[in-house]
Amino acid sequence: MRKLLTGILALVLVFGLASVDTAQAALKGEYKLTMNVTTDTAWGQGGVKFAELVKDYTGGKVNVKVYPSAQLVGGDQMRQAEMVSSGAIDFMLNSTINIAPIIPECNAFSLPFMFPSYESVDAVTGSAAGQMVLDALEKHNMVGLAWGENGFRELTNNVKPVAHPDDMKGLKIRVVTPIYIDIMRALGANAIAMNWGEVFTSLQQGVIDGQENPIVGIIIPNKIYEVQKYLTNWHYSYDALILAVNKNVWESFDPDIKEQIKKAAVDSMRWQVHDVSRVGLGDGIEFLKSQGMTVTDPTPEQLAAFREMTKAVYEKWSANVGADIVKAFEEAVSSFK
Repeated sequence: MRKLLTGILALVLVFGLASVDTAQAALKGEYKLTMNVTTDTAWGQGGVKFAELVKDYTGGKVNVKVYPSAQLVGGDQMRQAEMVSSGAIDFMLNSTINIAPIIPECNAFSLPFMFPSYESVDAVTGSAAGQMVLDALEKHNMVGLAWGENGFRELTNNVKPVAHPDDMKGLKIRVVTPIYIDIMRALGANAIAMNWGEVFTSLQQGVIDGQENPIVGIIIPNKIYEVQKYLTNWHYSYDALILAVNKNVWESFDPDIKEQIKKAAVDSMRWQVHDVSRVGLGDGIEFLKSQGMTVTDPTPEQLAAFREMTKAVYEKWSANVGADIVKAFEEAVSSFK
């Protein structure tokens, strides 16, 4: 009997160790994270911080490698969400603008003049309204882990200061997705869709007059000030970042690993938003002025004129987003006010 019990205990021990080994073997040696930008940008620093914290919090069990500049998709930034959805890429730190073509709920952040301030953005991302957008990712086999920030999209051009919708007439402005084409057309500008890699040269050569992007996230690190003279600080659209993971990859992690990765996501994105993106904003505007840019801050009356001109676009794209999400966004913004 003693020999029998000893044999059983030995088998339990062997199978127990085998189970541990199998669980450990289930973790890949590398998990790929894709993002549009280089690692020295405010956006890119967030991706690097996430990878560092994942390694730290999991005790080295999970290794996330950052692939910047959309290199995993041959530079085609619009394909990243599709690749994460399919499982070809594990993680992404991606703009809601780039995700919106397959998940229209993300267009809520692009609705013209939705947000009056960064605080109102925080009221949305920290509420059920923001969670509704993250929940929409699950229908496409992805799990949203945390919110990052590219920032408010401001207008630059090389023709004249823009303070009123009339100033937009005829300007050739580079944009990236259909909602922005509609906004620019509503304001009387000529909207031109163009890959980001072509923008600097096109501005330099006068093929386009201007573009719209966040100051800290894009305009400064890409030296747009070298080929643009005027900036309008109008906060007309907000560019949120979503840190997300393929759902099958997420479900492959045990509960402890999930908790550690989630904590890494929240901590890294909080740092990216508050210690990198927004800290650099005030200094960034002064830097652009020092580089010879003329910065225009529209008055509340002028912003109201822009808002009125784009009202039809807001209504059209609200239907695309979904009335329930738009209402939740508007209520979160109003509650902050």
